[in-house]
Amino acid sequence: MPGHHRVRFADIPATPSSTFSGASLASSPGPATPPSLLATPLPSKHSNSPSPYYATLPLPGTVQVHPVLACTPDLGAPLSWDLTQPVESVLVRTATALRPLSAQVAMEPATMPKLASITIICAQLPWSITVVPRQDAPWAAPYVTVGDVLYTLYRTLRLGVTQAELGMCEAKHHELVRDAYVARYGRVAHPAARALEKTKGIKRVDFLCCAQLFKGLSLVPEGNRAKGLAPGMVWELHVARP
Repeated sequence: MPGHHRVRFADIPATPSSTFSGASLASSPGPATPPSLLATPLPSKHSNSPSPYYATLPLPGTVQVHPVLACTPDLGAPLSWDLTQPVESVLVRTATALRPLSAQVAMEPATMPKLASITIICAQLPWSITVVPRQDAPWAAPYVTVGDVLYTLYRTLRLGVTQAELGMCEAKHHELVRDAYVARYGRVAHPAARALEKTKGIKRVDFLCCAQLFKGLSLVPEGNRAKGLAPGMVWELHVARP
């Protein structure tokens, strides 16, 4: 795979953007705001040769997600990542082995054409997650990069859950979420660190219950016109059990 320098996901102060939404993302009548494409020339550090991952450019009017982020049921997950674990644990599947995510890949655009923001939804989560470029990150670019997507997913899923949010769960789901929380802090090896993690309470990642493995993103074709999100701007996160 291109580039061998492993990316470092420093603990950058972040306030991930997410919205509690139990509503359907089905489209509704009315105009939609088109995706915010980056039409201006990019700085020199972003104008090098195209990524070999994008073998072909998307057709006009369509948006393609980076292959390492794509949901490919017939080929298997492009990344090996337990979403309860730090981003540094992400491994990329190649033809011969699992390899750490390189700094070069982290800096590549998450979509083609390049977008200034994308929204991620997941059937197991009552929140949508908005990904925007992080200009203080090593993978910074004026568009959403692979690094932005992975980092925002990790940071957002680490947010605590309020009692009001928990109260909206059905009893059975609440029980499954709590079981996932107990299992998560129980996997921490060091007793002191385990006790500390327990005190932090239930986090959004626990809403995934047993389905904690990243399986990629797929396009939500209709976007979300009610929220001004045109086709190409909304992506669904797929997860699976270990």
